Amino acid sequence: MFTKHFVRIVTREELEDNDVIEFFDIVQEVVATKLLIAYDDGKEKVGIDVISYTDEDDNGALYIYEIVLDEEITPEEGDEIAEELFDLFDEMQFSFEASVEI
Repeated sequence: MFTKHFVRIVTREELEDNDVIEFFDIVQEVVATKLLIAYDDGKEKVGIDVISYTDEDDNGALYIYEIVLDEEITPEEGDEIAEELFDLFDEMQFSFEASVEI
């Protein structure tokens, strides 16, 4: 069975490239050992960065920035990432989400 572990932020406004880099840096700083590593056809290690995509709900467009992880983060790691994100994006409304196995 395939299980996808991730952390992501969901916003109503598109992030600047610098903000996406900051998001990745925060996650990497807190859970560096849980970042997914992939290999190309030549068996060279390649990192997985931030996947961005859009969706919408009844209130309009949603911009989603997701980092796929190798394993689930702990609640403490999630809290630490969230605190740093709320400090960084203090003037923007967003949600922080992480996968949870149940």
